[in-house]
Amino acid sequence: MYVDIRTVLRKQEEPLRLFRRNLFSLEPTDDGLGSVLPASVLEQLQAEGKTVPHHFGPVRSVTDRNTVLSFGGSIIDQAVLLERPGRQGAVLALSVAAHHKRLGTRQAVDPREARAWIEAIAGSKWLRHFYAAGALTGSSAHGRSTSRGLTTEYFYLFLGADGVPQTEPEHQLGVQLTPITPAP
Repeated sequence: MYVDIRTVLRKQEEPLRLFRRNLFSLEPTDDGLGSVLPASVLEQLQAEGKTVPHHFGPVRSVTDRNTVLSFGGSIIDQAVLLERPGRQGAVLALSVAAHHKRLGTRQAVDPREARAWIEAIAGSKWLRHFYAAGALTGSSAHGRSTSRGLTTEYFYLFLGADGVPQTEPEHQLGVQLTPITPAP
C-alpha cells in the first residue's frame, strides 16, 4: 500500500534538500554538525571509515496525527561496518524514528511511511537498491535502553568503490535484510 507524503514534502523541501546535501558530503557546510567540526576532524573521520551523522526532522507523520518522525543518515566504510578489512565500498545507512509529538515517547514507525520517506530522501532510482533491516533500536528520552519493543527502522544501501549499488554482501550484522521494491 502506498503512503502519500507529497504534502509534507512540499513543506519540508528545503530541510530535506540540506539533509541530502550534508549526507552525501563530508565537507563542512554552513549548517548542521559538519559546520562545527574542523576540517581536520572531518578528514580523520573519513580516514577511519566513519562519518558525521546527519539528521532531518522532526516532521509530522501522515499515518498517525500524534506522531512526528526524525531521520538519521550516515555513510560508513563497508570494511568497518561489515568487519571485513580490505573490503571496498561504502554503506549508506538511513534510520527513521517516531515520537509522540506531545509526550515525547518512542512510537513504532509505520513501515509503509518509512519506505515512502526513504524514497523521498534517496530518490526512486536508488530505492530498488536499498535493503530494509527492520526495527533495530529503541531507547528512552535520555538514551538509556528500554525493555519496550524496538522502534527505529533502518535501511541500507551498499555501494562499491566505484559508487555503483551492490547486492547485499555477505555479512555478520545479525539481521535479515529485505530488498525494498518501488511502489506500484
